[in-house]
Amino acid sequence: MKLERIKSEGLAHLSYFISSENEAIVIDPRRDCQVYAELARREDMNIKYIFETHRNEDYLIGSLELKKLTDAEIYHGHGVDFKYGNYLNEGQKFDFGSMRLTALHTPGHTDESMSYTLTDLDTGKEPVMVFTGDALFVGDTGRTDLYGPEEAPRLAANLYDSIFNKILPLGDGVILCPAHGAGSVCGGAIAKRDYSTLGLERVQNPALQKTNREEFIKFKLQEKLEFPPYFYKMEQYNLQGPPLLQGLPVPKPLSPVEFRAEMEKGAVVVDTRMPHSFSGTYIRNTYSL
Repeated sequence: MKLERIKSEGLAHLSYFISSENEAIVIDPRRDCQVYAELARREDMNIKYIFETHRNEDYLIGSLELKKLTDAEIYHGHGVDFKYGNYLNEGQKFDFGSMRLTALHTPGHTDESMSYTLTDLDTGKEPVMVFTGDALFVGDTGRTDLYGPEEAPRLAANLYDSIFNKILPLGDGVILCPAHGAGSVCGGAIAKRDYSTLGLERVQNPALQKTNREEFIKFKLQEKLEFPPYFYKMEQYNLQGPPLLQGLPVPKPLSPVEFRAEMEKGAVVVDTRMPHSFSGTYIRNTYSL
């Protein structure tokens, strides 16, 4: 078995390419998904399944884009009206190579949130990894305010049940694979390290020290997190399925003379480099986001 974690810089989004023998799966693919197809070609793999942990709010999901490239089947949770893919059942199993992925419904961050356990059938029946989406992070838990303040207590209660009754009982040695790392707006205190286990989270994660259900709910309701306005647009796109990049026009490169002419006509130019690169040198009257 091989696992590749793909990190989207700037968003702190994490997706996963897992392969065994000549088959592979992808969990929470980003929209610019050529990276997964290239991994499959490099390893001589066939991408068999695409799994989503939830309807994401902070980035555009790449499931449809990847399906167009690979013809893999898409799966996600019940609870919202997805216009594409297949709905999962609790405990549904998928085999690829010598590995088995099992679906766990873990609501709380959103109602349809799913986690996935990964078992190596060559070595035993116990899970070795769990992909928790936005339910459980390294050092933090998923935000429960996305449906508004009136729904937050219900979501926090569901998240407690998901973590304490479904995820943690998988075992202290199980490797944690969340959907986001430090810097994501989907959590308020995600740790800067990339790796953890359920056992480490049990003793180190501040939220998981609130083992009483009511204390956990109170702890979550006290969180005050930024709610970027683009969340709503991402939700809409991710329910419908974003437009395929393959069908979008490719911008024509501009020569320096053409670029200056457009600037003089009032064109708005966004510098897409990382902020530290922009601060070193930049073109006057351009913007860094």
